[in-house]
Amino acid sequence: MTGVRIWRSASYVTVSVAVLVLVYLVLPTLVIVPLSFSSSNFISFPPPGFSLQWYEAFIASPDYRIAIYNSICIGVPAALLATAFGTLAALALVRGSFMGRRTLSALMIAPMILPQIVLAIGLFPIMVKLGIIGSYAGILLGHAVVGMPFVFITVSASLRSYSPRFELAAMTLGANPWNTFRFVTFPMIRIGMLVGFIFAFTFSFDELILAIFLTSPSTKTVPRLLWEHLNFQMTPVIAAATVVLLLATLSLLLLAAIAGKFGSRKSPENAS
Repeated sequence: MTGVRIWRSASYVTVSVAVLVLVYLVLPTLVIVPLSFSSSNFISFPPPGFSLQWYEAFIASPDYRIAIYNSICIGVPAALLATAFGTLAALALVRGSFMGRRTLSALMIAPMILPQIVLAIGLFPIMVKLGIIGSYAGILLGHAVVGMPFVFITVSASLRSYSPRFELAAMTLGANPWNTFRFVTFPMIRIGMLVGFIFAFTFSFDELILAIFLTSPSTKTVPRLLWEHLNFQMTPVIAAATVVLLLATLSLLLLAAIAGKFGSRKSPENAS
């Protein structure tokens, strides 16, 4: 009985610490919500009154409309590129049988682990040399590089969730490599590809450091615009824009969670 009590006490302590850490991490984000409804002309907490004027200012602002347009025009192609190359890398490293696969796998996820400032400093001279600094192509390629690890991880997990014997059986029955991928491999990994695409797009939509180094005034994204406004004008319209950005990000993450849950129900192990 003493051991059970100790185990229960340890569980309660663990849960309590986890809740405190979660509150500590989430609370600063939740403070933004009441600030976005403030009646004051400056960011101050607690807000003196309630007003929707800052959401109206956000909707009416041409700068934010252009920034949202840029974020989407950059994020979608970047996520598509990350999905294509991340999927190919996962297929090669998970299904391949050659030396150095673990090293290459570590290199694939390195952009997600390294500080963004290091990647930005490394990419900046390359983009200048190619003559695409400040263009859509420059920031798109930068975001695609950092988005690839998300796709690589999700697709690799999908590939490892079923046996390669399915593909071997298809090829044994006469299917060529393309038909094997189309009718066997792709149905197994499409949820992983979708989740990876959502993660890559979410990262691109929220990313700031690369945007500071690689974008220009004509291609600035929402995070860079918010950063500039924080440096020059501290009005609650920043809080309103942040809340909209937060809701968009949470919606995408919820969609990814639903897709992942659906994929786990449809996995071969569950089906059998």
